[in-house]
Amino acid sequence: MKKIIFLLSVSFALADIAGAQKLKSATGNTIGFIENGKVKSSKGNTIGYIEEDRIKNSTGNTIGFYKDGRIQNSKGNTIGFYKEGRVQNSNGNTIGFVANGRVKNSKGNTIGLYEGVAEFHVSLYFFFFFH
Repeated sequence: MKKIIFLLSVSFALADIAGAQKLKSATGNTIGFIENGKVKSSKGNTIGYIEEDRIKNSTGNTIGFYKDGRIQNSKGNTIGFYKEGRVQNSNGNTIGFVANGRVKNSKGNTIGLYEGVAEFHVSLYFFFFFH
């Protein structure tokens, strides 16, 4: 659950808050969105919060950070990177790509879609859900 909250939270952090901010499955079903700093599931349940560079779970505990292209866990350890549409694990190995409204695995297969969310933020979503 912590990974889901962190990923959805960071995926939407710093993007314009708008009704079109959605992450979708490869079949087009909405799986999450953000509203007034609250990260919500597709059913509208609040599962976390965004506060500056901190991602918090539904009880307010910090579960992760994003700093200077680095994806960090709650202890500040780097667990991944985002570089120019490429998602990498902590060893620098490419695990997927984000571009043109599609999330792709390392083989180039589409595994998700997005609308109104910056590619960088979607990359964080990919990192936690698909790796």
